[in-house]
Amino acid sequence: MNEQAKVRAATAAALIGNAIFGFSFMFSRIALEAATPFVMLMYRFLAAALMLSLLAFWSVRRGAEEGSWLRFSLRDKPIAPLLGLGLVQPVIYFLCESYGISMTNATVSGVLIALIPIAALALGRLFLKETPRTGQVLWSLLSIAGVILMTMQQSAGGEIRPLGVLLLIGAVLTGAAYNIISRSLSARYSVLERTVVMMVMAAIVFAALAVWQTGGDMALLLAPLHSPGFLAALLYLAACSSVGAFMLLNYANNELPVAKTTAFCNLTTVISLFAGVVFLGEPFGWASVAASAMIVLGIWGVQRS
Repeated sequence: MNEQAKVRAATAAALIGNAIFGFSFMFSRIALEAATPFVMLMYRFLAAALMLSLLAFWSVRRGAEEGSWLRFSLRDKPIAPLLGLGLVQPVIYFLCESYGISMTNATVSGVLIALIPIAALALGRLFLKETPRTGQVLWSLLSIAGVILMTMQQSAGGEIRPLGVLLLIGAVLTGAAYNIISRSLSARYSVLERTVVMMVMAAIVFAALAVWQTGGDMALLLAPLHSPGFLAALLYLAACSSVGAFMLLNYANNELPVAKTTAFCNLTTVISLFAGVVFLGEPFGWASVAASAMIVLGIWGVQRS
């Protein structure tokens, strides 16, 4: 595959991966009707870790060639960098985002999370020496403005606690740092190796938190498994959002500079909005259409710059 084809494939991977994340908000809400957040995350990442472990076992038996994104061989490779990646994303990011959203309102959380692409541009310049073009920054700001417009249409009620704002800032920094770390590790670790360690680490941490949250009550831990809606949502969250989307994003980080990869982050807001409108009957107005157009135009502009 030539360089241009790799860039096109990586761009498609970033697009599809973030589109998958857009639907995950809807499925998470369905799953949370039957489980607490930590229990839901425990099952999500346990199932994802199991799927990826089977894929890693198949890769080892098949003997994937050196350089393949499906190669899995951690022999003679330090594990610490991968543990750092897994700690940043999904562990710290999910903790910061979940608690940050619960301590603020929709407007504040939406606006702050939308800043991930700009934070990634700054970190990419600092750590990877990737200097974004002026056009990329301006188009990113247009996309962020679209997210701000969209979130302003939502209810701004609710208490805004300083700790919640700090946690959301933590989510912004870890969301941006994930792309930086994944790209910096791409030369040494395959897509599968990075994703497996991410999911296994998340499964261990959130399983421990779920046991702590429920006091080790097996009835509470197993109760969600009796809900067909929970199982259906879990299948999407584990197979698509955790396995599929993160592998696609790790692949995109192999080939694209951070500016182009993170430009798609705000696409999840658009997909989440339309999923809620189409499947959950949530309200929809022309301001949301205009905001969605701004987000998509900003993403297109970053890719064209």
